[in-house]
Amino acid sequence: MKKYILIFIIPIIWFIGCKPQEDDLGDIGNPPTSANITVDATDPHHPVFKVESDNGFIYHWEIGPHIKMDGKTVTPFLPFQGNYNIVCHVYGAGGEGISTSTTYNVAANDPSIANLPVWAELTGHGTGRTWEYNTDHTTGSPDYCYQTGNDLDTYPDAWTPAWSWGQCVQITPDINGTMVFDLNGGLNYTYHHVAGDAGIQGTFILDTDNMTITITNPYILDYNIDCTNPAVTVNGTYRIMLLTDTEMVLWQDQQDAAGTGWGWSFRVKN
Repeated sequence: MKKYILIFIIPIIWFIGCKPQEDDLGDIGNPPTSANITVDATDPHHPVFKVESDNGFIYHWEIGPHIKMDGKTVTPFLPFQGNYNIVCHVYGAGGEGISTSTTYNVAANDPSIANLPVWAELTGHGTGRTWEYNTDHTTGSPDYCYQTGNDLDTYPDAWTPAWSWGQCVQITPDINGTMVFDLNGGLNYTYHHVAGDAGIQGTFILDTDNMTITITNPYILDYNIDCTNPAVTVNGTYRIMLLTDTEMVLWQDQQDAAGTGWGWSFRVKN
């Protein structure tokens, strides 16, 4: 006779007592109550700025009008003569903050900047380089201020004069104008509506990492020629598509519905 053994499996249910989990936020910290900037100007063009602050946690720096850096200690490159407004925004662990500022003076340009690539070509090694339109000034040919497509990903050469869609005005008001860039005591830009006139003084910002130039006070030649988008040209920022000791092409995506770009072709005036 066979014997059967019955095995009963009884599920065991564990009941765990639960209670709502409470987030432990801890102490979010006190806000900063003071801040003071110290400067080590052993290398005048690479000064070391350090901020001391009670309860400081995060540090944001604004150095002059264009440099932004983070950290308790920062070392910017300031190659050009002038006064720089230095501001540090200090935030505590809870998000509240205070600001402190100082002024830093660079007495003279760093002479090495004038011989760096892009700077040397644009400014003639700092002493000054004059640019005029790369065209026959009596005929306006070849195109020197011209429309292109703005899709440089698909058509990487679309910025070139060879891809020009043409000019809105064959002989523009600035056809005989010139632009001068130099580093004589600063970042100097001079616009001449007609070669030989008194000129209008301005300045410029050169970004050699992204190969852009921003002209401020006043503008490049024919910056607002017909067919450009004023909302774009007004910012004065152009991509440097070509720059040698003899030629320069500036270009902008016009950011319009027609998908256009705009190019300006220059040569060194002898």
